Amino acid sequence: METITILVDNTSTPLTNGTINITYVQEIIRWVTFAVGLPGIGFSIYLMGMQAKTGKGAPVYLISLLASDIFNILGRPKTSTEEPKTASLSNMDISSLMFYFGIISNIVFMVCVAQERYLLVTCPQYNAFCVKLKQSSMISLAVWAAPFAILFLAYQGYIILFSIALLLPLPFLLFFFLDSFRALWCTRREEAMTNRRKILGMQAAILSNYSMIYLPFVVNTLFKALSLSIYVYYLGLVSDLLLNIGPLLDPLLSVFLTNGMRDILKAFPCCARSSAQEEIENTETETIETVSGSLTHL
Repeated sequence: METITILVDNTSTPLTNGTINITYVQEIIRWVTFAVGLPGIGFSIYLMGMQAKTGKGAPVYLISLLASDIFNILGRPKTSTEEPKTASLSNMDISSLMFYFGIISNIVFMVCVAQERYLLVTCPQYNAFCVKLKQSSMISLAVWAAPFAILFLAYQGYIILFSIALLLPLPFLLFFFLDSFRALWCTRREEAMTNRRKILGMQAAILSNYSMIYLPFVVNTLFKALSLSIYVYYLGLVSDLLLNIGPLLDPLLSVFLTNGMRDILKAFPCCARSSAQEEIENTETETIETVSGSLTHL
């Protein structure tokens, strides 16, 4: 069966003097992502765990999104030594398959996080039910099975269906953002007003990440499946570089689930001890002032 290329090695073209070596740039970005992105992902997951200990629900989908970035970082595709026409997903190594699984998983969990924020705005009365539902093991398995199913389409050579499946999140993300904006703009509840910036900020960040990082890759893959890759050579170069930046930006999403720098600093043991000591001192001061006031009245 004829195989279809999913990602042509865009760096295999001979480079002349004065031309930037794309492979060298990719290696720099990968090492920066590994050195900065991996600790950032670990800290963000730890921060979400600390938030759950304070009584807030654990953001399962966001933690899963950050975990998918680990596949992206550790499973870097190697530069292909084959001809571009024969390099396809069906003969890629485990590292490359892990890389694409991380990309697809990231897109799937982006939709899940955006949908979770959307329901929090439009259907707050069902929030408790949704929290229990997403923590169900069956739901978690189903969500993690979706990237395998999408990757299997590409493995079998159905690249057009693969590209369409990765394009479907775009209208959903647009709808979640616009309808959340409408609902928050029309409501007059004080609680909604205080959380509006965080909810809309996360929705906008997810939509921007998908549009800038993953959409060029999806469009490039679709054009290759339609034998139009000759017209998008530079799009392929750009999309290859952008895929390596995702793990650097995703940890910033965890900021929208905190109360700002104060919660972030509390995640560090040294800062947590000092803030706990300050709270004890403030409590003691308030107690002394209350007792002094009572004695004065007597």
